[in-house]
Amino acid sequence: MLNEQIDNFQQKAPELLSDLAKRIELGVLSKMSSANDENQQQARQIGIEIAHDIANAWGGEVIYIPRNLILLLSERDRQIYAEFNGRNHSELARKYKVSMQWVYQIVKKMRKEEIDRQQPQLF
Repeated sequence: MLNEQIDNFQQKAPELLSDLAKRIELGVLSKMSSANDENQQQARQIGIEIAHDIANAWGGEVIYIPRNLILLLSERDRQIYAEFNGRNHSELARKYKVSMQWVYQIVKKMRKEEIDRQQPQLF
């Protein structure tokens, strides 16, 4: 019966849900210790169930999925700050394809965030 459900889903599900289920399946498989047939079947079932849940929750709605640029840029900024040694502004600018002024701004912002985390506000 489980195989029938999987086959039915793979044949009839819209492309978006099918792709979502496959991405979840691959994500689950990558976290499992071994990729044997049983684990692959479980991962596929998890992907399909989550795709069904999403379809039930948001089916028929127009959904905008952000590209997560804020988080990606934040991670880039943390990397720049971690690699910053006080004398390598131009090197970091070239490496991360930003201007030297932008590196200065990132370092200033990250330094302020670090100080704010370490020192509570007095007022």
